[in-house]
Amino acid sequence: MENTNAKKRKRLSPILLIFIILAALTAALVCAALIIWMSGRASLSGKETKAPMLVEVPASAEPDENGGIAAPTPAPTPSVPIDYDITSGGRYYKYKDGLINLLFIGVDSNKKPKEPLKYGNDNQADVIILASLDTVNDKMSLIAVNRDTMCDMAILDKDGNTAGVGRAQIALSYSYGDGLNVSCELCREAVSALFYGLQIDGYAAFYMGGVADLNDALGGITVTIKGDYPFSNMPGCKNMKEGAEVTLTGKQAAAYIRSRQLTETGNAERMARQKQYLLAMIQTARQKVAENPACVLNIYSSLSKYILSDLDVSELTYLATEAAGMSFSGDIYKLEGESIVSDEDHVELTLDKQSVFDTMIEVFYQDVTPQE
Repeated sequence: MENTNAKKRKRLSPILLIFIILAALTAALVCAALIIWMSGRASLSGKETKAPMLVEVPASAEPDENGGIAAPTPAPTPSVPIDYDITSGGRYYKYKDGLINLLFIGVDSNKKPKEPLKYGNDNQADVIILASLDTVNDKMSLIAVNRDTMCDMAILDKDGNTAGVGRAQIALSYSYGDGLNVSCELCREAVSALFYGLQIDGYAAFYMGGVADLNDALGGITVTIKGDYPFSNMPGCKNMKEGAEVTLTGKQAAAYIRSRQLTETGNAERMARQKQYLLAMIQTARQKVAENPACVLNIYSSLSKYILSDLDVSELTYLATEAAGMSFSGDIYKLEGESIVSDEDHVELTLDKQSVFDTMIEVFYQDVTPQE
């Protein structure tokens, strides 16, 4: 009898057994996530970085017919730092160490193509965001590039060979490609050129049909409705009246960030909504990733059919967890410029070179001027 009782006492209770199994599984998942994160960090942090060929905008300079500017006249100070990349207004600046620059492209198409499209297709880059992650100072900065920005870009023939260079809205850089990686590369080249050859370490294109799924995967995004578009007249959007605070459903989110008036200010107004939505989404996503880094893999898995990237899962996981812990101003830089409606009824934005210069100095450079 005593032996029987002793055997009973040695048995694990079902609850304790389940707890041990769950603990083991959790430990395994944590280890797997850590390995993935470390692999992504090693891949991205090991890249060699180069400063862009940024030149100062002379105070009296006027853009030439191609939007270019003349070379600057240096304004040296009595004390010159040993190592710097550019001088402006008597100050010296050096390109920051530890930057990871990423390009995010919102493609005006519901689905990612299953195979390459013909060169010169209908897919366009409707949303272009340049993100800079400062891994030294743990700071994240975002710069919005208006889709109507005029720039020089490569033109490909039907076989994908470079046929020349054209000047058009930057959104078209995507359509000149194959709707997949070639399009992303053309868009990256165009954006890099706008920023004087800035090194862009990776890209992620998001096909806008996935907005609804992304919104719902994050549990809905709450915004205060702007009044530049009659959303309440759209199916399923009756509660989206100007000034109303609404936690958007997936369908409503897609309508909110994709709809625009076909006017000279229509895209700028839509960009304001996209910025509002993106900032709210970033706040929600950062909170979720900070609470559970493994959720990055789940979200990515549910959205992978809408995403095209040259970053692998380990790099995406590293970047997401890094960004979640970085300080963020809560705002997105906007490049200033002048918009006109062309003879073909296309809105064309010519960037103000001083705006580009000032933004680059603030985001990508540090002041290394010696103390007097």
